[in-house]
Amino acid sequence: MAPLCLNSSFLPSSLHYLHSRSFHCPQSSSGFCFQTRTRSRSKAIRLSIAKAEADVRKEDIVIVGAGIAGLATAVSLHRLGIGSLVIEQADSLRTGGTSLTLFKNGWSVLDALGVGSDLRSQFLEIKGMAVKSEDGKELRSFGFKDEDASQEVRAVERRILLETLANQLPPESVQFSSELAKIKTSGNGVTILELVNGTQIYANTVVGCDGIRSPIAKWIGFSEPKYVGHCAYRGLGYYPNGQPFEPKLNYIYGRGVRAGYVPVSPTKVYWFICHNNPTPGYLALVMLKHIWMRFYSAKN
Repeated sequence: MAPLCLNSSFLPSSLHYLHSRSFHCPQSSSGFCFQTRTRSRSKAIRLSIAKAEADVRKEDIVIVGAGIAGLATAVSLHRLGIGSLVIEQADSLRTGGTSLTLFKNGWSVLDALGVGSDLRSQFLEIKGMAVKSEDGKELRSFGFKDEDASQEVRAVERRILLETLANQLPPESVQFSSELAKIKTSGNGVTILELVNGTQIYANTVVGCDGIRSPIAKWIGFSEPKYVGHCAYRGLGYYPNGQPFEPKLNYIYGRGVRAGYVPVSPTKVYWFICHNNPTPGYLALVMLKHIWMRFYSAKN
């Protein structure tokens, strides 16, 4: 069976493949591929934490990775009355990270998953966008609904999105402390997942949602990820007495660098700096400070 490419129009441009033996969905992407046989958490989660124990078990559908893609896939199946098991190598949900700015297509997906209304009540609707040059000159400014009356834009905290998705699943749908060690296919077409602790899971269908260095992707034969020449720094600014910004997406562009910020909630603001860098991981903090001060003056 020839691989089928699925591409996301509003998330990073990874390619994902539908294949007769594998289903791969990196945690940072919305596309996915299919296999079939023919940091701290501040909010309590109703999801029971199932700990893996050394044994042999059989499952119809196993999803590898409890990130956004893995949990969204499990919730989608659950809403169709189809059960699945999500295995995650960490000992709890990985609730670190910052936020995702979602437009109307993203909110349509969240509505289909049954979590849109809950999330809307927690995050500000972003009214428009302003683009400036590094010297502070405004290049363009517009309202989202002026361009498209049906547009809806909100920045959503990754932690809250994960917890909200997890709360839609039945108890023990996610098995933590379950790091994948080996993958193989039996003679009758069943996929065998062997965990680090010795547990073996026999699965008819495996969905890989396990990140950029996915063991599932490697097993399928995907190429290694390639560095594209950008380093990004992101964070959430917390204002206990309320943040002062308009509900607007702000971008600042310079030569080889761009920055931006957007209010997420009444007390939080997401910010980022992206810088051209020939080698990953070597942008010094002093340079980051210089870039940030340069763009901070531009935004004012």
